[in-house]
Amino acid sequence: MMIKPNFISYLLKGLAIGTAAIIPGISGGTIAFMLGIYDQIIEAIVSLRRHTKKSLELLLPVGIGIVVAIGLLTYPMGLALTYAPFPTVTLFAGFILGSLPQLRKDLPVTLNMRAWFILVLPAIVAMLLGVFSVIGELDATSVLIGDAFLPKLSLVVVGFLGVSAFVVPGISGSMLLLSIGFYVPVLSSLRRLLDHLLDVNGLIPEVINFGLLGVGALVGFVVISVVMKWLLTHHRQDVNLAVFGFILGSLVAIFYNYEMVPVYEQLDVFMVVLGVITLTLGGYISLELNKRYAAR
Repeated sequence: MMIKPNFISYLLKGLAIGTAAIIPGISGGTIAFMLGIYDQIIEAIVSLRRHTKKSLELLLPVGIGIVVAIGLLTYPMGLALTYAPFPTVTLFAGFILGSLPQLRKDLPVTLNMRAWFILVLPAIVAMLLGVFSVIGELDATSVLIGDAFLPKLSLVVVGFLGVSAFVVPGISGSMLLLSIGFYVPVLSSLRRLLDHLLDVNGLIPEVINFGLLGVGALVGFVVISVVMKWLLTHHRQDVNLAVFGFILGSLVAIFYNYEMVPVYEQLDVFMVVLGVITLTLGGYISLELNKRYAAR
């Protein structure tokens, strides 16, 4: 059977979206928007029941590309965050900073009181995500490794938040997970899942983890897609303001959360200098990519 050109095109776009999805600071939704298929994906999700075949012709190859990209990047991302967490996080921060000038162009030149409120409130919420993870000592690793039922249920909420942010252009789902201290533990769980594919005893705990994450992700994907379709139709400018504010707040949260605070106790000069370099590199790459997109 000949593979349709559209399938290959959507698959490649899925690979690009999946790559963005696993790198905090780069929004999968934004990449989908840049590639010109964001509205198509949202429409396909919303219309899945009414136009199943047509929707799956888009969602299936895009979904395969996303899964393949995440699978391929799991190990290198895990190694980077294990052996050089600070420079890796500053690289992510650079990606975020480099995207801000282009995102700012979508906002009004001058902001009234209402606009400031819509911008500042999400920024505060994003910052508090990291603060609460420290104050509440939210040890995501123990949730994923442990067997306690009630803590495990929090993974449904984590899945919902991660995919919800993924659906919203400009907000990185992995950045949100990093902000609340779940990014590294979830990545580690995914690595264990891949390592134990042929070991049933080792596989079951990770399948449970991703089953719960998947339930939340599925609900979030559908619910937020419907909400985003309505908001982008009727309140696009407000959405742009809220997204910009949330991204600003996340710049604080990715540096101050339960997973990152212990890193600073062992931080040396070399890692700080390396962090400055990766911050600059990430900012430059992100800025150039956004410039090229804007020029198209």
